[in-house]
Amino acid sequence: MFKQLLQNHVLSSLSFFLVITLGWLSYQQLPRQQDPSINFNWIAVFTTLPGASAEDIEKQITEPLEDAIRSIPDLRFVSSNSRENVSSLLIRFNDIDTLEFDKRIADLRRKIEGVKNELPPEVIDPNILELTSSTAFPAAMIAVMGSDDDENLRINAKNIRKDLEQIKGVHRVDAVALDEPEIQIQFSPERLEALNISPTALSDSLRSWYQDIAAGTVNVQGQNWLVRL
Repeated sequence: MFKQLLQNHVLSSLSFFLVITLGWLSYQQLPRQQDPSINFNWIAVFTTLPGASAEDIEKQITEPLEDAIRSIPDLRFVSSNSRENVSSLLIRFNDIDTLEFDKRIADLRRKIEGVKNELPPEVIDPNILELTSSTAFPAAMIAVMGSDDDENLRINAKNIRKDLEQIKGVHRVDAVALDEPEIQIQFSPERLEALNISPTALSDSLRSWYQDIAAGTVNVQGQNWLVRL
């Protein structure tokens, strides 16, 4: 190949080396990422109402938001989850181009903004998160373990989560298994039968006495405390 190259005209040889050199320089100047971001056309919407039960979250937040976004074009499906304090919506759009997807995001924001007046006044503004390959998967996973699975372990895990959220550059911290503690009651069927009380009546009595109702906030010495009845 080199023999043929030397036998060619000088201008052809110079043009060949010029193209190779420019191609190499252009390749070096190309922007690159180690993990390029990929869009999945998925959107997550998180809305928080401190102190609200799962039932209140479903009726006062999740259902109004679902009704508001139902008319947006190109929706593939909408999945919702309501738990204490937080409502989450997972929205999937059809396979559309980037320009059309940006329009649908704008429609989604406009619909949510229009329904905010129907939400409780204490609600924290909905957080709209676009799920891509750079935001949907964690950069690091941390496991907090202890010799005893008790309330002390849960409190320390929550403190670690708060510390991680304060680190500069951390986008968000998603916690697993940090649910609020529950009361477990064990009863004797024989004693209930002797008292002529059914397990259903016992369950209904406990449910009527142990209700979790948000009662607003109170300011004590400059600090806001959540009041729950």
